[in-house]
Amino acid sequence: MNSDKLNGKVAIVTGSSQGIGKAIAAELAQKGIKVMLNGRNKERLEATRIELTKNGYDVSSIAADIRDVVQCQTLITKTLNHFGKIDVLINNAGDSSRGPVEKMNTSNFKSLMETNYNGGAYMSKYAVPHLKKTKGHIIFINSVGGFRGMPYNSAYTASKMAQAALAEALRIELYDAGIHVGLMYVGFTENDPKKSILDVDGSRIYLPKRINMRLAKPQSVAKSVRRMIEKRNDKSTLTELGMLANFMIRYMPWLSNYILLMNREKIRKQFTEIGGEKVLENYDY
Repeated sequence: MNSDKLNGKVAIVTGSSQGIGKAIAAELAQKGIKVMLNGRNKERLEATRIELTKNGYDVSSIAADIRDVVQCQTLITKTLNHFGKIDVLINNAGDSSRGPVEKMNTSNFKSLMETNYNGGAYMSKYAVPHLKKTKGHIIFINSVGGFRGMPYNSAYTASKMAQAALAEALRIELYDAGIHVGLMYVGFTENDPKKSILDVDGSRIYLPKRINMRLAKPQSVAKSVRRMIEKRNDKSTLTELGMLANFMIRYMPWLSNYILLMNREKIRKQFTEIGGEKVLENYDY
């Protein structure tokens, strides 16, 4: 499949009001794909829809919480009513947290699993019957954090590892139906200024700009996702750091564990105790 054949297809991109999701929606729409935007924050979602529409893209939007089964069903139904079919489902909506297990608010574990795992499972379940008709695609936007459990980031990495397992299982289940399942491991990427995460106490904070590493651009991630769809690739790992981590964890797990152990204090200080402005208004992805 090349870019010309993407023209006229229909995609749902969850969590597409900002950041990577917004970039993916724009990249697909630029190639002629009709895109249903999704997010929980209605104002931010509408602003994104207006922006992409002004660029001449065929997009619409539905505010829905993918943690809720009924709202997932509604998102699928309304997309079918509006565009007539579904060719691509991008499971991008995600959340993150930080902090040690001992101090972590228990609500964080529940919230991250509901968003990062359950949401993708629900959306995939209800999209599959329609994707069978189009021999379509399910793409999971995962993270290098999905390779293994990471210290001070346990809730997030556990939920992403669960999501990866879901994708691997679906790939085999849906093989005979002709549905392509792609798993994209995204490395450290520039975050949207309004990107927030769960702090250790369960409150929300804006994620400070990462300055201690080389970051990928959301647009480069989006292009990689588009190529994954075109080539029907099973999985892809982005950034040099991500590929190195993947290699070490897979082939030298003892070394990766040793490196994390020896750098545990650095990880705690640079990736956990990094501050962040509290989110005072009602926040949704």
